[in-house]
Amino acid sequence: MLNDMNLRTLLVLAVAIGTLRPTAAQQPPDLSGALRWRNIGPFRGGRVTAVAGIASQPLVFYMGATGGGVWKTEDAGQTWSNVSDGFFHTGSVGAVSVSQSNPNIVYVGMGEGCLRGNLSSGDGIYKSADAGKTWTHVGLADSSQIGRMQIHPTNPAIVYAAAIGHPYGPNAERGVFRSKDGGRTWQKVLYVNDKTGAADIAMDATNPQVLYATTWQVLRTPWDIYTTGPGAGLYKSTDGGDTWTRLTAGLPPGNLGKIGVAVSPANPQRVWATVEADARGGVYRSEDAGRTWQLLNDDFNMTARQYYYGHIFADPVDANTMYTFCAKYFYKSTDGGKTYTNVQTPHSDYHDLWIDPKDPKRMVNGSDGGASVTFNGGRTWSSMDNQPTAQFYAAITDHGTPYRVYGSQQDNTTVSIASRTNGAGITENDWHPVGGGESGYLAPTPSNPPVVFGGSYFGLMTRYDERTGDSQNITVWPDYNGGRTAADVKYRFQWTYPIIVSPHDGNTVYTGAQFVFRSTNGGRSWETISPDLTRNDAAKQKGGRLEEYYSTIFTIAESPKEKGVIWTGSDDGFIQVTRNGGRGWQNVTPPAIQPYTRINIIDASPHDPATAFVAANRYQLDDFHPYIYKTTDYGKSWQAIANGIPERSFVRVVREDPKRRNLLYAGTETGVYFSLDGGNRWQSLQLDLPVVPITDLTVKDNDLIASTQGRAFWILDDVTPLHDLDDAVTTAAYLFATRDAVRARRSGFGRAPNGMGQNPPSGATITYWLGRAQEVAFEIVDPKGIVVKTATSRDRNGPAATPGMHRITWDMRYPDAHGIEGGTFLAGGTLRGPVAVPGTYQVRLKTGGETLSQSLRIVADPRSQASVADLQEQFDLLTAIRDKVTQVHDAVNDIVKMRRTLASRKDAASMKLDAALDAVQKELVDLRFAGYDDQMLVFDLKLNNRMAALQGYVSQGDYAPTEQQYGVFRMVSSLVDAALARYAALKAQAPSQ
Repeated sequence: MLNDMNLRTLLVLAVAIGTLRPTAAQQPPDLSGALRWRNIGPFRGGRVTAVAGIASQPLVFYMGATGGGVWKTEDAGQTWSNVSDGFFHTGSVGAVSVSQSNPNIVYVGMGEGCLRGNLSSGDGIYKSADAGKTWTHVGLADSSQIGRMQIHPTNPAIVYAAAIGHPYGPNAERGVFRSKDGGRTWQKVLYVNDKTGAADIAMDATNPQVLYATTWQVLRTPWDIYTTGPGAGLYKSTDGGDTWTRLTAGLPPGNLGKIGVAVSPANPQRVWATVEADARGGVYRSEDAGRTWQLLNDDFNMTARQYYYGHIFADPVDANTMYTFCAKYFYKSTDGGKTYTNVQTPHSDYHDLWIDPKDPKRMVNGSDGGASVTFNGGRTWSSMDNQPTAQFYAAITDHGTPYRVYGSQQDNTTVSIASRTNGAGITENDWHPVGGGESGYLAPTPSNPPVVFGGSYFGLMTRYDERTGDSQNITVWPDYNGGRTAADVKYRFQWTYPIIVSPHDGNTVYTGAQFVFRSTNGGRSWETISPDLTRNDAAKQKGGRLEEYYSTIFTIAESPKEKGVIWTGSDDGFIQVTRNGGRGWQNVTPPAIQPYTRINIIDASPHDPATAFVAANRYQLDDFHPYIYKTTDYGKSWQAIANGIPERSFVRVVREDPKRRNLLYAGTETGVYFSLDGGNRWQSLQLDLPVVPITDLTVKDNDLIASTQGRAFWILDDVTPLHDLDDAVTTAAYLFATRDAVRARRSGFGRAPNGMGQNPPSGATITYWLGRAQEVAFEIVDPKGIVVKTATSRDRNGPAATPGMHRITWDMRYPDAHGIEGGTFLAGGTLRGPVAVPGTYQVRLKTGGETLSQSLRIVADPRSQASVADLQEQFDLLTAIRDKVTQVHDAVNDIVKMRRTLASRKDAASMKLDAALDAVQKELVDLRFAGYDDQMLVFDLKLNNRMAALQGYVSQGDYAPTEQQYGVFRMVSSLVDAALARYAALKAQAPSQ
């Protein structure tokens, strides 16, 4: 039985626990004051399908990245800055158009019009009236993909948009739209049907009432793309879009596909079109403003993969000059479109071109490598290595310290990039390719440096050795399958087929086509350990292009907790599991998963071998709902757990935190979410991350790493506060447990110059929560009980005192040496205190009469060869040096004050004392020296400089001091002590104040 005291105790505990656990009705905690995403790069451009310039502003250009938003340069491509973050709700840009009569007005159509397999959809049109500083959404939210926009040359309130519409299914908001009121309202002026949209629109530069538009009947499915149909055609309007006439004379008969159109500003009777057709496709020209057409060039390259290219451009001055694109060729014709030469550029796979109407040698081009500017007609171009807009398919880390991040960049190489560096930022020197190709997974082994297994399309696989830089081809079945359909090949490897290294054995590698393959000898041989784990629907295996191989294994995961438990997910909707290393498999697909759903990622729980999480999506079937599933019994039963993720934000990845069970992270088409309760309730973890498709997430050393489809790699440093967030969100104050701080020396502090990836803050991170506004004070206490650092909310740049989660960083240094009032007066050294040695410290948070405490462990940099004894010895000498510098500078400050007093006295004794003090001062410091290098060649550096400079010698690297360093310290110390003794004697003679 419970007595009264026990009952009261239980009631008190229940109330206390209730205050610590948030209820579903509570608002999500504000994490933005503490947690920050940082972009690590690489700064190498990704796919750009929309560019624009301004005739009156020769250095200003815009580009629209496919996933990365809108960027602007004001120095002709030397630097680019994002101007859409914080305003746009999607990241994929299809069209950018600037009013030449009022360049402050910019329209952006969302959703790329070049329909490759991994395209992202848009949400209509945005407008800026202040040259990109701010933006407003102005409609056509369901247009999905906008291929081109045109603005009236003198009235920017009149604007046209060519909307392709949904690529994956029918919808009504497609065709050509016109606004006459600056985007407030839109009228559909050209419409064929709900399966046919508009791909391009061109305006006669001499008569804006004359328009040409192309319609396109296109359907993408996960297994194929259907690019021609009866709805496609070329149209003309002579009344500003009120009425349209279909142009057919001389154009190909039968079904057409994507058509690009351009009118010569120099001769508006001349119109070009690049026409995809079931027969007789190619470049066509009209000499009578579209009434009749002539085929000029039907070379294969003119319309190869037209769905991904398919635009054509007219020189504004020369009626015989025009440009058109295909995969590898930037074609230029100077004979009206009959013959072509290739313009050399920094990157291939071209999508858009803007030509200055007054100076046609000034252009900006958009390609799969980014945007680049030329002022000389294409002889030279600006760099693309200043745009962090790369599209990565996955985020993988190795086991190094600091760890590296791996991924494959679309239409570029694989990348291994440092997560942090010792410099100001993460530069091109901090990343390199590691075999594989543009589309594949990467799988580094646990060794350091690792061996990296990398894939690419058509089943290519390489084994890259970081020690030698050599790459060996270890393709499972090296029968090149280019040009064959999925049904025709032995193994159906997807564009992004999975590769993983076993978490239990660094020598075991798994990969998948329709079967699972395993190698235990570095890829010298492979064994098949499964039957076909897909639906194997022959009707879905007719695609022969790179991205349309179907009925494949899309994801593989082996349980970190139980060897031999392997999960697979197929792109056609099957989930399979083996619990004995592949000897037997079970189809455990939940009934809720519809056929042909892509099982994008399976995450095997790091806490329980029976638990797995599934991120599935059907966006390529025109279903944008979020789907996440969870099993805790090896797939016997499943629970849908996507509650709280927005309705149209489909999910690409889900991961469980390796430290806290049921802490989940989800990457969606528009951002990142997290759940504290196993997926029952999700909340945003977007913070300062731009809106961009998240292709993968992974957790390493308590960092959350994201790969994106348009903004390269991002890292959310130190998510340890999320491990015990439940215990904090309603208390008055809470100090979170700290992550181990690596004693690494680095000059970077998280604010990298433009064009570099960001480093994290340098030091030990401390996170705290305040339930209400209140003053706070922090103390860092070393293992000896000495307070080595204090900070209060009253300090300038001190810890925040506002409600919410906050973070401060201790640079792991003890207090600095004292300085000299009025200047630096140092060369070759600094006043900075020594770096703390490895050990266990204490963090104290004092607020509201309460003191909260957490331990903080500083660990040695594993790359360092120094022992803890070496570091302690270095620390002791640096402390002694610091203290000597402090003694010198304290004395100098006193001497300066004493001499200031003596200067007011004219008696002989005062003048004699002043002269003696001046002599001591000149031994200790030269106050003329202001720290400039050239002064060091003129002024004799004094004892304060000699001692401080020794600090620079001793602190370089992690090493015990050398004998000669001790020798100099003893010598200079003796000179300091002698000078200070003389000063002390003189001070005793000074008259009382």
